[in-house]
Amino acid sequence: MRRVLQNFGDFLNEAKDPSYYQDTFYFTMLISMDKERGGSRDETKNDIRALPEVLTVTLVEPEKGGVQKDLGTKYLSTLKIHVRRPKDISKDIMMKRIVKMTTRFTGVSVLRYKERKPKQRRKSFHGAGSYVSRMSEGDYYQSAQHMRDLNKDFDELTKGGPQTKGGAPFNRKRVKPTWQSSPPGAPGGGWGVGGALEEAAIDEAMKGVDDLPEDVVVVIDKDKSLARFPAYKIYYARVGEEGRPLKAGDMDRMERDAAEGRESIFGVIKIGKHVGAGAYKDTYLVTSVNAADGYGPLLYDVAIELAGKDGLKPDVDNVSDEASAVWKHYDTRRSDVESNFLVDGEYEYEEVMPPNHATKGAASDHLAKAYYMVGSSPMAALGDKLVRLDKENTMGRDYGALYEDVIISIGGDTEDLMAFDVQPELNQKIWDEEKQIRPGVKGALMAIVEEFVEGLDMDLELKDVVVTGSLANYNWSKFSDIDLHLLVDFSEVNDNEEMVKKFFDAVRSNWNKLHNILVKGHEVEIYVQDEHEPHISTGVYSLMDDRWLVKPKKVRPAIDRHTATKKMKHMAREIDKLSSVYDNGNYEGAFELAGLIKEKLKRMRRAGLDRSGIYSPENLAFKMLRRSGDIEQLFSIYTLAYDKIHSVEQ
Repeated sequence: MRRVLQNFGDFLNEAKDPSYYQDTFYFTMLISMDKERGGSRDETKNDIRALPEVLTVTLVEPEKGGVQKDLGTKYLSTLKIHVRRPKDISKDIMMKRIVKMTTRFTGVSVLRYKERKPKQRRKSFHGAGSYVSRMSEGDYYQSAQHMRDLNKDFDELTKGGPQTKGGAPFNRKRVKPTWQSSPPGAPGGGWGVGGALEEAAIDEAMKGVDDLPEDVVVVIDKDKSLARFPAYKIYYARVGEEGRPLKAGDMDRMERDAAEGRESIFGVIKIGKHVGAGAYKDTYLVTSVNAADGYGPLLYDVAIELAGKDGLKPDVDNVSDEASAVWKHYDTRRSDVESNFLVDGEYEYEEVMPPNHATKGAASDHLAKAYYMVGSSPMAALGDKLVRLDKENTMGRDYGALYEDVIISIGGDTEDLMAFDVQPELNQKIWDEEKQIRPGVKGALMAIVEEFVEGLDMDLELKDVVVTGSLANYNWSKFSDIDLHLLVDFSEVNDNEEMVKKFFDAVRSNWNKLHNILVKGHEVEIYVQDEHEPHISTGVYSLMDDRWLVKPKKVRPAIDRHTATKKMKHMAREIDKLSSVYDNGNYEGAFELAGLIKEKLKRMRRAGLDRSGIYSPENLAFKMLRRSGDIEQLFSIYTLAYDKIHSVEQ
C-alpha cells in the first residue's frame, strides 16, 4: 500500500512540475578520449554505463547542441547521462562523483559538465478538473513569471553590448552559467580564454595535470626576494632540477625541447602577503606572472589554494588583458572558487587595481575581489606532480604528506641512494604483464636457493621461498636488491631458536659476501627467516606456490628525510670512531664496540619497522648506511678484530 501511495505522489508531483522525475536526473559531459591510450567511444560509453547509479548513456549530436569531433589523436564527445539519485545525496555531489570516476578511465578526460533538465514526460492537464490550469493573459501580466521575463529582457539590454559605463548597478546579482569546472582529479578544470573558448578547442587550450610531461612538475618555493613578508613562487620545473624554474627566454632549453620534439613549457607566478594597511590588508597579491600559452591557469589554481583563507587578489600595479580574462573566469565560471569585494564601490577601485582598469567601472568588478578555493584541491589533484620546497624539513615531492623523493648527499657527491619513487608498474624484467614472476627469473632464483641449501650440508626443510622487498613492489629502483627469503621452522632445527637464528645469520652473511650474483641486473640477497616471524612488507610472492601472499600496493609514504639523514650521519660517525679504534691496534676494544654498534643498529631498525614500516626514518637510515658502505665496513672490522684477537703471533 505504501508503494502505491508513493507512486501516486510521484504522479501528482510530475503533473505539478514537469521537470520532476522521481529520484533521477540528467546531466551532460564533454569528454576527450585518447585514441592510443583508451578504448573506443562505444567502449567508453559502456564503461560509464557500468558506473553505480548510472541508468543510460547517450550521445548528444551537434544538431542538439553536442560536440562529436575527431581531432586526430583524440576524440571529443558530448554524452547525456541519466543518473539515479540516492536519498540525501545532492545532484551536484552525484555529478562530481561520476565525473571523477570517469576521469579514472585510461585516456579519458572530462572537460566540462552541467545538469540537463529532463523533458516533460507528458503534457500537463488543462481545463476543468486538471491539476494545473491554463494561465490567462491577464493573470500572466500579474504573475512572477512576467517579472522574471522583464528582468531577463532588462539584463539583455543593459549587460550586453560594447558599452563600458552605465548599465546595471554595482551590487547587481550575478547569475553564474550552469557549466561547472571539473572536480579535483579531472583534467582541464573548466578553463578557457575569457570563458568563451569553443568546446572543440578546449582540450588544446587548457593545460592540466595530464598535459604535463613525465619529467615536468609544479614547484612551490619561498620567494626570497620578499623576505620580509610571506611570499611564494610557483613554477614549472624538470624532475631533478626542482630549484630551477622553467622560464621564458632560456634559449638552450628551448633548443633542446625543439630537438627532442617536445613542447616548450614554462611558467612562474609570484604571490606575496600584504601586511600593511589598506583595503587588501592580510591578503595575498599576485606580484608577477609569466607562462606559456595554456599553462598559466594551473599555476593560478595552485596559488589561490596556497593563499588559503587569506585569499588571493590580482596585481595592483599591472594586470594584462590575458590575466584579466583569467580573473573574470574565476568570478563568473568557476563554481569551486568564491570571491569577496575588497571595497564598497566603484569610486574606491583605484585602491585595489591598476588605474587603467579602475576607470572602467563595473567592467572591472572581478579585479576588485579576493578569491578563495572551496570544494576542490588543485594541489591534491597534482599528486606526484607537486613539489614542495617551501617546507623546512622536507625536500622533493610533497604529495599532501604522502610521498617524497629522498636525495641524500654523501661525501660531496649527490646520489640517488633510495629512489623510492612509486613506479607505474612492477619491474618488467622480473614480472610479466599478469604480475607473475617470469619463468627464467624464477628458475634462476630457485637454482640459487638449491646451491645455498646444499652448502649448508644439513637436512633442512624449506616451508617456502618468497621474494619480497622493493622489487616485489612499486617502489623499486636501479639500486634495489632481490630479497630472497627462505622460510624455515627454527624449532625443527634446534630447541635453541636464538642460536639457530644466529647460525643462519652468520651463514647467509658469509654467503652474500662471497657471492655477487645478478639476476636481470639486480643483486640477490638471501635471508633465512623463521616461518613464524611476521614479515613487514606490502609485497610478498611465493616461488613455491607461484602466487602473491601479500599483493603489492602503490603506497606513497611520508618520508622524514631530515630524521633519516640525522640518524644515518650519527651512526656513520660511530663507525668512523670504530675504524680509529681498530687502526690504533685496540682489537679487543674494536671487537666489543663493533658488537655494540651492530646491536644498536638492529634495535634501531626493528623499532622503526615495528612503528612505521619500511619507510621509517630508522630503516631508511640503515639503507643509506648500507649503500654508502658503512655497514660493510662495520662487519669487516668486526670480523678482522675477531681474527686478530684469536691469532697467535709466531
